[in-house]
Amino acid sequence: MALWSIGSLASEPEVAIANWRVLEIDAGTRHFVGADERDFSGRVSSSIVAFDRETLRGQTLSGRIYQLVGNPGRSDNADYVWQRWCEVNEVRSFSDVTAQLLRGVADDNRI
Repeated sequence: MALWSIGSLASEPEVAIANWRVLEIDAGTRHFVGADERDFSGRVSSSIVAFDRETLRGQTLSGRIYQLVGNPGRSDNADYVWQRWCEVNEVRSFSDVTAQLLRGVADDNRI
C-alpha cells in the first residue's frame, strides 16, 4: 500500500474521519488517526492543539480541522499509515488516549 500526500490546508481545511483514535507518542504529542470518510484512506494528523469533546472537532498544529465521525474504532488503512508515520518520525512508543480524552481527563491541561 502506498502513502499519498494530502491536499494543502487551503484546498482541504477540514477533513472528516471515521474509525478514529487519539494516539500519544513518546514525545508527548497527540494525533488523530482514522479513515477519511471520502475514500477510507488512512489519515494521521499533525499534533492536536484544540479539541471539543462535545462536537468531536479538533484543530491540529497545521491548522486543519478534524471532524471525528461516529464512535472510536480502528481501521486497517489508518493503522498502516500510522505505522509508516511512526517509522518516518522515529516514534519509539505510543499509547491510545482516546478514552481519556473523551472523559475530559485533564493531565497537565494538555490536549
